[in-house]
Amino acid sequence: MYRISLYDACVLKPKFDQFNNLYTLMITPNGNKKVPFTPMQLLDSELKEHGSSLKGAKEAAKAVLRSKSVNPVMIPRLPLLQIWFPTEAMRNVESCMYFSLHHVEKIVPYLENCTIVVLTNYERIEVPVSYSKLHKQWSKAKDYFSTALLKQFYRDPLYSKAEQQIMLKCAEINEQYVIN
Repeated sequence: MYRISLYDACVLKPKFDQFNNLYTLMITPNGNKKVPFTPMQLLDSELKEHGSSLKGAKEAAKAVLRSKSVNPVMIPRLPLLQIWFPTEAMRNVESCMYFSLHHVEKIVPYLENCTIVVLTNYERIEVPVSYSKLHKQWSKAKDYFSTALLKQFYRDPLYSKAEQQIMLKCAEINEQYVIN
């Protein structure tokens, strides 16, 4: 498998070619790329480059968000994290799109079962999912990002006091995360 970075990618959209083979249309700020892998394969490959896997990332999101279904995926890039959220259940390989949280400007209702996602470069992507479902996915991704960023901030000794480090470690041991 050759190396494809998701660093600049905004959207991973599954498509079929003329021979009915599934591939990914990777939408970036600089144009589109046709990639011969599924979105899940791309995310799994990227996560493995950072010491995890898609399965591990899904389990981590499930634990942090306390939600069992359709969770976002975090790629632990430094200094900032990259969060990808699916439009529907990941088992729907042929129709589940993934959006990079930091490339989404806003989500706009369009039709009854259709939503427009406006990217930071003002490109508009039509998604065949209701506004309420997609907005819920977007909100979960933002919550996950906020939680992960806060943890990263408080763990970095350059930004926090020793007492905060100790308090966070004690909370982790007791599995009680209290953030004021």
